[in-house]
Amino acid sequence: MGKRIFVAAGVAITVFALNTVSAQKADHVASAESVKFTPLDPKDPNGAAVSVVTGDLAGSGPISLFLRLAKGKAPIHTHSATYHAVLVKGQTKHWPVGGEATAVTLNPGSHWSQAGKVPHGDECLATQCVLYLQFDGPYDFAPVTK
Repeated sequence: MGKRIFVAAGVAITVFALNTVSAQKADHVASAESVKFTPLDPKDPNGAAVSVVTGDLAGSGPISLFLRLAKGKAPIHTHSATYHAVLVKGQTKHWPVGGEATAVTLNPGSHWSQAGKVPHGDECLATQCVLYLQFDGPYDFAPVTK
């Protein structure tokens, strides 16, 4: 049964990603090896990096992208838009504020939705994590200050 769930998750991820790409340009195909990532902060080339699939990173959205993260915990933060995420590579955790202690480890194929403007936390548990994110609006990241 576990193998069927894994295969079904892989098919769902592929269909989801291909539908997103085909909505932008019907004749566009990109192998996993050809995906190019750009650091979010040019001063930190080993930090978080993105590869935009549809939309414009500096635009008003919507946008879909791959996000590559190094091992570590992000500060509690918000995004202005609701997003949907699929973990492609690595292991991660995602939790609402106050839920870190009960957050489960997520493996490739795991997915979640996060409402915009709601504080939450994330942690990449592997050496590297890759997520596919689809934002209903712009991509942004705002650490929550106490």
